[in-house]
Amino acid sequence: MQLRGWKEETLANTVEYIRESANEIKLIQHLRSCKECQLEASLSVERYGGRGLPWFLDLINDPFECGDPEWVQENPFWKDCPRVQNYAIGSYWDKSTKHNETWKFINDRINWAEKIIRQQIWQATQFYKRLNAWDLTGLPPSEETLPF
Repeated sequence: MQLRGWKEETLANTVEYIRESANEIKLIQHLRSCKECQLEASLSVERYGGRGLPWFLDLINDPFECGDPEWVQENPFWKDCPRVQNYAIGSYWDKSTKHNETWKFINDRINWAEKIIRQQIWQATQFYKRLNAWDLTGLPPSEETLPF
């Protein structure tokens, strides 16, 4: 009974994870085509460090900025992440706005994040298929195989 409940809850969580990830992909695609949203994202990065933007543009919680630099560099997830230090991002507050450089940073970050998100969606889909096919006998798929 416990395993059946765990399986159903984990299947539902996996579907929700896939849905949220797909929404991130839709946002990335929208950002590429909407000039108004590009300007808003640029201003958010320049004014507030990306607070309120998705995880890949939130510089306030960026592991390079506030995390353990050794862990970040050793973690393959962040290996190819464009670092904010490599861009001349302006500051709205001191009037040194450089929207073109800010947009270049945002574009590089969304290109990087899209690859990761698509890979995570694929992994979550594979996990869902394995878990859904599990007949509640033997060992359940382990927590290490969860993509999130």
